Amino acid sequence: MYAETDFFLALLKQEDWLKNNAEKIYREHKDEIWTSTHTLTELMLLAYRDGKDPLEIVERASSLVEVREPQIGVAGYLSACYVMKKYGATPFDALHAVYCGGGEIISSDKKYDSIGLKRVKLEERE
Repeated sequence: MYAETDFFLALLKQEDWLKNNAEKIYREHKDEIWTSTHTLTELMLLAYRDGKDPLEIVERASSLVEVREPQIGVAGYLSACYVMKKYGATPFDALHAVYCGGGEIISSDKKYDSIGLKRVKLEERE
């Protein structure tokens, strides 16, 4: 079960409208959840943009789940470009879609539904 960035933001922020749901998913699926180094990159960029400590955020996120570094090669990047073009996904969301490899993705972003991924709906858990 692949977790993308909004899952970690909900867990790590002091207050977030998705926090309770994220915590419940984490408790129920802790041993199944993984993420990619790509998520850590996105968290670093968001921390930088928001004036937060990127070291603290990446350390905390990477301590929660297994972090993998999927090797997608040029074909994977081309697939992500296709997802961007066809579905209007951002570069990060398109790469998350490719990295999860057709498995489940934990997210509140409905864009993954239109892409055809099985989404663990972060916004519908309470």
